[in-house]
Amino acid sequence: MSPFKFRAAAALEIRRKEEDAAALELARKDANYRQIESALQSAERARESALADQHAQSQRGIDIATLFWHRNWIIRLQATVVDLRVESHAAQQAVEIARQAWQLAKRRRLSLERLRDRAQARHRADEQREELKVIDELARVRFTTPDAGMEM
Repeated sequence: MSPFKFRAAAALEIRRKEEDAAALELARKDANYRQIESALQSAERARESALADQHAQSQRGIDIATLFWHRNWIIRLQATVVDLRVESHAAQQAVEIARQAWQLAKRRRLSLERLRDRAQARHRADEQREELKVIDELARVRFTTPDAGMEM
């Protein structure tokens, strides 16, 4: 019997490459999201620190110019936090879209692998049937034909 050959092997290889590309894209999007989240946390800490600094200085008494400078600094930090939250939300959605694309690519690859496995199992079963036929034929020939050496 001929060796096993999966006809859709090229399609399976393409599906593997698609899954790898989707996994790589997911990793990129996730790294970008984590970087934005880190920047957001830093900006929030800087804003909280600026608020605490302004409060501490106002308790000791500061001039109006310094008070306005702190207020403007805090407003700029708050705007940065808001911008980073928007970016973080967009990056999170991009990660979710990339995750769905990767899951779809994985499902498509797995379905072709299941088809290959089933075809391979059928091929092995066919090989075993052929081997059993050959063995049965040899046994039939051996036990049904008279032995040449036993004749008198």
